[in-house]
Amino acid sequence: MVQFFNNFFLFNPTLKNVWKALVFLMASLAITFGAALFTAREETVKEKNEFALMSAEIRTKISVRLHAHAQLLQTGSAFFAASDTVTRKEWKIFNNRAKIQLHLPGIEGLGYAIIVPKRNLERHVEQIRGEGFPGFAVKPSGDRPVYTAIIYLEPFSGRNLRAFGYDMFTEPTRRKAMEQARDSDVAMLSGKVTLVQETNKNRQTGTLMYVPVYRHNMPVTTVDQRRKAIVGWVYSPYRMNDLMQGILGQYDVGKNERIHLQIYDDSISANTLLFNNQTNTILAGDDAPTRTVSLPIVFNGKKWILHCTQSHEQSAVGSKVLFIFTIGFAMSLLVFALSLALFNTYSRAQQIARKLMLDLKDSDERFKILLNSAAEGIYGLDLNGNCTFSNTASYQILGYESSEQLVGKNMHVLIHHSQADGRSMDEENCLIHRSFQHGHRVHVDDEVFWRANGTCFPAEYWSNPILIEGKIEGSVITFFDITERKLSENRLMEARFEAERANKAKSNFLSRISHELRTPMNSILGFAQLMDMSELNPMLQKGVKHILKSGKHLLELINDVLDISSVESGKISFIWESVDLKEVISDVVEIVHPEAFMRHLTFEIEASDTADVPIMADRRRLKQVLLNFVNNAVKYNREGGVVTIKTEMIQTDPPGISSVRISVSDSGIGITPENLGQLFQPFERIGAEMTSIEGTGLGLTVVKSLVESMGGSVGAESVYEVGSTFWMELPQVEEIITEQ
Repeated sequence: MVQFFNNFFLFNPTLKNVWKALVFLMASLAITFGAALFTAREETVKEKNEFALMSAEIRTKISVRLHAHAQLLQTGSAFFAASDTVTRKEWKIFNNRAKIQLHLPGIEGLGYAIIVPKRNLERHVEQIRGEGFPGFAVKPSGDRPVYTAIIYLEPFSGRNLRAFGYDMFTEPTRRKAMEQARDSDVAMLSGKVTLVQETNKNRQTGTLMYVPVYRHNMPVTTVDQRRKAIVGWVYSPYRMNDLMQGILGQYDVGKNERIHLQIYDDSISANTLLFNNQTNTILAGDDAPTRTVSLPIVFNGKKWILHCTQSHEQSAVGSKVLFIFTIGFAMSLLVFALSLALFNTYSRAQQIARKLMLDLKDSDERFKILLNSAAEGIYGLDLNGNCTFSNTASYQILGYESSEQLVGKNMHVLIHHSQADGRSMDEENCLIHRSFQHGHRVHVDDEVFWRANGTCFPAEYWSNPILIEGKIEGSVITFFDITERKLSENRLMEARFEAERANKAKSNFLSRISHELRTPMNSILGFAQLMDMSELNPMLQKGVKHILKSGKHLLELINDVLDISSVESGKISFIWESVDLKEVISDVVEIVHPEAFMRHLTFEIEASDTADVPIMADRRRLKQVLLNFVNNAVKYNREGGVVTIKTEMIQTDPPGISSVRISVSDSGIGITPENLGQLFQPFERIGAEMTSIEGTGLGLTVVKSLVESMGGSVGAESVYEVGSTFWMELPQVEEIITEQ
């Protein structure tokens, strides 16, 4: 090598060779400088686009996961709405079958909080304690008009045990989200909170998602109706670090060579920071604006801001430019020193250029692999609506063989040109087109996309405008084929319709058969009464009385069944009027007085001033309900006991509207707590095996249906071996109401 250098540079220099070497040196340096600038510009643009796409994809992943969590909570809410009661065991089975931690990693749990009015708090606490939790209490303690106790939370272990019984209404941020969910009937995220599950170890910022649960069969069309129908919330608590790890773990956002991700609640400030994946990383103060993207995530009106940053330290542009410039400069020196080896040096430069191109190609391939690994269809649009890229899932769902069949094509003309019924959709009316024209994010789940074979499918899609340096560069569209979901929704609607039709047919059948049975039964009782009035021998007389007793019992059952079927079918009629309670109570006491006298019972009437206030009701039906309560108080009382009839004013929500409560108490043996919940159920006679008193088990069911049809409510309280109280509440009226 030394000999070669001496021969060609030191000992044989010529002016021509020197000038030739200088020309090659200048040309080589110019080419090197140009290549460095070109590479720097291209790498910067490429990194900027890749960074923007990755940030948008992270936002899409978070948004999709939030909607998946919302769908889970909606399913839980539907589970409660479909049943009058959901037990703790059923809730645990529901959570286990959902396999939440497998499909939605990062979720802290799935719970249910119930609304407990102040007047029911003590009974609610005793009920939960009776389920095997003797230390249960609603916390924090204090006197409040209403409580929202967490009674179910799965998994019911570890940190989640700290939340059992917590009243989330006592904390303003949680309460705001719960009220918004209640009024809007959608899933709602809370603001930044500290979960009660947190300890002093590994503390994290938290948030919660709520979905309302309304009372079965109550209207929820307006905000006022929803507030009246609300009974609780299905909710999920989230520790933000755990949630983001579950959503974005595969993106490795925690490493410095990726991006610095921060999530803020509503606005960017230190107090609203929800998540920071690089708490110990100090970014350079001169970060280029092109390496910072702020993307909003709006979820049912709640906004998160994703602040994504990539510092110069994380960029590979400088190292590549330095590499190119160093190699070029070295090559220029070699050209100047080895003019006779010019062509060999040129060949070496070509090899280096090819290597650089291969490196760029490998980088593109890695990005394509990442994009093609997504299960949802993803494609990009430029400002003309033409496709700029398409992942594998996208062209496969649309029925194409490769992305080349989509790239460069106008996607509206190709897949979004018409509605499901074949009507044409103008591009100006297309929500995707409006999205990247006006910079608004769009989410749609009631339109169709068209496949290559001319068929269409229902699609749910998100269109997210790409903002770079405040300028709209296009849009990224993420979509799913939701054919199966739509089919499931249709099957559910059909099943509900069939169930309602079957229930109506059952009610009509009961009504008709009860009418048909009552006529011959009245005849049987009439002839039996005539026989009872005749002079018969003792054996026949005993048989006739047995016929009368059994016939009356059967007629009572027929009448109860007829009342239930009439209420369910909506055929029962009411005469609305203002009713004087004193008069109704007096009539009922007079009816049952003979039987009460035989059992040496005493009546006590506690009529406050509210007894003079008229109530809105059907007089005959009100007397039927009150007579049922008083009859039961007489039949199931102790010999020589007391029957108390009490009236009082009850203040309800909203304030200013009052109801009158009529309660009937006895001094009988009472009802055990485990049996109290079975009252008002058809054919349930609590303690029937311990008494000889006959009954149908339908009386309280009829009572409940009648009172609720009159706009009121019923209930019962009991202390075992002390006595029971049955009550009903009906709305108060201020003036006489004429019949309708």
